[in-house]
Amino acid sequence: KQILPTIHECEEMPARLFGQFSVAFGNLDKIYTIWRYEDGYKDLEKSYMIYRTKNIYKQYEEEQAKFINHRSSQVCFQFSFWPEYIDNSDGGFFEIRSYSLRPGSLYEWGNAWAQGIKIRDSDAVMGLATQVGTMNTVHHIWRYRDLVERAEERGNAWQSKEWARIVKQTVPLITDLNVDILVPTDFSPLQ
Repeated sequence: KQILPTIHECEEMPARLFGQFSVAFGNLDKIYTIWRYEDGYKDLEKSYMIYRTKNIYKQYEEEQAKFINHRSSQVCFQFSFWPEYIDNSDGGFFEIRSYSLRPGSLYEWGNAWAQGIKIRDSDAVMGLATQVGTMNTVHHIWRYRDLVERAEERGNAWQSKEWARIVKQTVPLITDLNVDILVPTDFSPLQ
């Protein structure tokens, strides 16, 4: 609990903790930690080198290892069409929808969802695509006050013919879909 905020506040570390979440519904016993690297790979590499040489980070990894049985990471880029999220509310749930796409279909997916996000931009947090890790994966992160609002927002989207068209166009690109409902940890900047 104390090490992640320390990393986040470290002036020499270019990584910034965007949010950390535990799964409330879905694949339980899972934590999502999202770091932001404003200068892309340059900041990622610098953060990695600092992380590998500082004792506090080695401590963090050793402590973490006591509680986990599997770890994985991805390096993703944020879709340029996704609106910038401003966290101005407290509480509620986050949803991460992780789509595995057919190889070679990311461009078509991005073009379609550049239009689709305009229909649901009020609850959109982040849209990501993998560059390292499980490839051909796209993550859409949404925020809701509660599960009732989630159902209402999703239902409202289906009232749009454009939404239905985009879903119809992109469903054939999907090979797998996973949905987790998330709650922020106590020290997550995104609450």
